Amino acid sequence: MAALTIDNVEKSYGQAKVLKGINIAIDQGEFLILVGPSGCGKSTLMNSIAGLEEVTGGRILLGDEDVTHASPKDRDIAMVFQSYALYPNMTVRENIAFGLEIRKMPKKEREEEVQRVSTLLQIEHLLDRKPANLSGGQRQRVAMGRALARRPRLYLFDEPLSNLDAKLRVEMRTEIKKLHQRLGTTIVYVTHDQIEAMTLADRIAVMKDGELLQLDTPQEIYDNPVNQFVAGFMGSPAMNFMSVVLVKNGEGYGVEFIDGNGQKIILPMPQTMDLSAHVGKTVTLGLRPEMITDPVPHKENMDTVVSVDVKVEVIEPTGADTMVVTEVNGVEVNCRVNPRYPVKPGEVASLMFDMSKAVLFDTQTQARIDV
Repeated sequence: MAALTIDNVEKSYGQAKVLKGINIAIDQGEFLILVGPSGCGKSTLMNSIAGLEEVTGGRILLGDEDVTHASPKDRDIAMVFQSYALYPNMTVRENIAFGLEIRKMPKKEREEEVQRVSTLLQIEHLLDRKPANLSGGQRQRVAMGRALARRPRLYLFDEPLSNLDAKLRVEMRTEIKKLHQRLGTTIVYVTHDQIEAMTLADRIAVMKDGELLQLDTPQEIYDNPVNQFVAGFMGSPAMNFMSVVLVKNGEGYGVEFIDGNGQKIILPMPQTMDLSAHVGKTVTLGLRPEMITDPVPHKENMDTVVSVDVKVEVIEPTGADTMVVTEVNGVEVNCRVNPRYPVKPGEVASLMFDMSKAVLFDTQTQARIDV
């Protein structure tokens, strides 16, 4: 039995459908992340799981118990909010213990639980401080501690790191990952940050306009997106999209476009692909920046690799890599090259296009062309 089952859940406000038949099953100990742009329905789904929103269709089960219409207090769920929601007049110790006190836990057991949680989160030295005297990261740990002290069946995290600065976000992301590995808790986590999703999740649910577009492991979603939206949403920098014509290329297939010197170039598609139904048609090629690089010797003899001359528009050094922005068929394309590769804006550079992980999309529907 799944730890959490979301069975055809719908939510409407009048005529506006916010959730359109969501189906997700989460195993015990799994870390699921809901991602999508603002307004996609991910927070509404989270609130529906918590019981803060009443669904208009479908069921929500915790284990084998139907909690669709149960009140929040009867769902055995702990939630960590974006705003931390700490009581300002209480110390850290009192904030963590408050929920346990409401549940009539004996004082000695409460103190032991507060000590356990504060040690786990390394906030023992903060127990007598009030929230006003804590940093953002410390407040977030206290909010997590309050949730962990309850030992519920399910934890919900609603964009818990969005109020933190970039460095602290990375640190807290690591802490949450460690925490999950140590405790093996079941977590549903909402974020709009796809880096957060890729690094933390066992599985990712990508949502748009109230619909679940894809539910899979981070790597599978990154390598095999079901449509152009998912492909563009996951990954940083985003996947490149180029309008190309599909052509026959020897025994296989290729895509045709114009290089930086105005020459027609054919990039070979992997031999495993049967694309006969699309020959002669304009399609959208999806290729991630790390598949367009400076020439590297170990790839020179690969069937799916072609060197292409491109005009360099912009270079963006990042330390470990240099991002090169060029133009292919009238669209900007991001490429990831070695920082020592000599490229300058305005010059034509030779870059290696590795098509081994290329994906194609229908230009009208933006759906992945299945192969």
